[in-house]
Amino acid sequence: MDQSNLSGSHGQKRDLSLPANTAGGSGELPPPDSTRREVASHDKMPEKPERELWRGLSTKLLILTVLFVMIAEITVFVPSIANFRNVWLQSHLDTAEAASIVYLDATDAMLSPSAQQQLLQSTDSVTVVLREGGVSRLMASSEAIVGNVDTHINLTQSNPLESVKSAIETLLFGGNNLIRVYGSMKDRQGEIELVQHDRFLRGALLTYFRNVMLLSLAISLITAALVFLALYLIIVRPIKRISRNMTEFSRQPENAALVFVPSGRSDEIGVAEERLASFQKELQITLRQKQHLADLGLAVSKINHDLRNILASAQLLSDRLSSLSDPTVQRFAPKLIRTIDRAVDYTKSVISYGKALEKPPERRLHRLHLIVDDVVELLGIDKDTRIEWVNDIPGDLEINVDSEQLFRVIMNLCRNAVQAMLASDEGSMVARLRLQAWRKDNLVTLRISDTGPGIPARIREKLFQPFEGSASPGGTGLGLAIAAELIRAHGGTIEMESTSSSGTVFVVSMPDPETT
Repeated sequence: MDQSNLSGSHGQKRDLSLPANTAGGSGELPPPDSTRREVASHDKMPEKPERELWRGLSTKLLILTVLFVMIAEITVFVPSIANFRNVWLQSHLDTAEAASIVYLDATDAMLSPSAQQQLLQSTDSVTVVLREGGVSRLMASSEAIVGNVDTHINLTQSNPLESVKSAIETLLFGGNNLIRVYGSMKDRQGEIELVQHDRFLRGALLTYFRNVMLLSLAISLITAALVFLALYLIIVRPIKRISRNMTEFSRQPENAALVFVPSGRSDEIGVAEERLASFQKELQITLRQKQHLADLGLAVSKINHDLRNILASAQLLSDRLSSLSDPTVQRFAPKLIRTIDRAVDYTKSVISYGKALEKPPERRLHRLHLIVDDVVELLGIDKDTRIEWVNDIPGDLEINVDSEQLFRVIMNLCRNAVQAMLASDEGSMVARLRLQAWRKDNLVTLRISDTGPGIPARIREKLFQPFEGSASPGGTGLGLAIAAELIRAHGGTIEMESTSSSGTVFVVSMPDPETT
């Protein structure tokens, strides 16, 4: 019998109906294959075409390596071309100085025409002048100098920056200028001076430039190949391996065979491989939990549908019991009715919990001591059990909360503590569950302590995660997860203060700004 609205003997209207927006109106959740479709959607992702070879990381690395080596070679080339210019000019002065020995020892005032021609060709000059003791002598000349000399170069007092500047200007813009080069003689007190067309110097500089560039290019290619090979083996290939695995894993994240296998390296790439493998394992666990939740949601929705009918019958029986005059029945009937009403409310919240989060808390001002008393009644702790219940919460402590949600939080924490203490085989052990609470400014703190065996170390880190925080074999691990969610909805926190072989302590803190 599916009854959604029943009236009790006290005129209270009880609603067992579930939300109308559930599947088929029967309170069932959508089938869990939505998660499977969500996972399978990775397989339908449009595959991106393979990147062109020239856009790959390897090609970019090779090009950059060649470019950087060439830049380094050019940096070296700038001062080297100035040095080549000075050496070239100095060698011509040295040639002229060597010829001056014959000239000074000769009895003729001038060298023979053939000797002059040979000297001028050897020094690429149009005029060779020797200065000694303040006297200038024309050693050789092939033509009259037409026009002014454009550049004067003193090799004895050479300035490096001026040499660089002059060499570059000659290389780029020379060819039609006259230059005057002079410097001190090495073996005598005197000075040698040459007047030259700079086309010869420019030709030598161009040849030097070409040779240096070809050599630099060869060095760059060899260096780039070696650097590229090293970087490819150390960096590029492992990154490609990681990238390929990420692509394959994204298509089939549930496939355990696709979890990345680290290479065991100890550098940054090795750390990245370890993190990737750990992330993929955690993701697979999360996907399995999500699938588990979807399957659980479907099962709970089916059970919830049948449970409503059972609770409807139980409500009818409780209403009949409340009409009996027996004092014992009259004492327990209200508690039974209130317990069944809570169960009805829970069945209504099953669908909303499966779809989204818990509903927002409906805050009212309540006495915390009385909420805790309701918990102990539902737990069934009495004189027949060996558990001592201590409610040390002040009777006048009031808090603005959703009483049903706070009841569920305290119930989950206390039930876990009771089950842990009852599971102990030591009959002489003191089994005590103590609840304390106090207010400091606008913060209410609830402390729940027991004398149980403590929480195992293997689940402490995942205590508030669904399906992870259960210490008992038959537990689902949802109780503490639900409690944490309800407390967060109140703006508070829940944490395990301590746990050991002598007991466990949980602390719940909730802000209560509306209470004065």
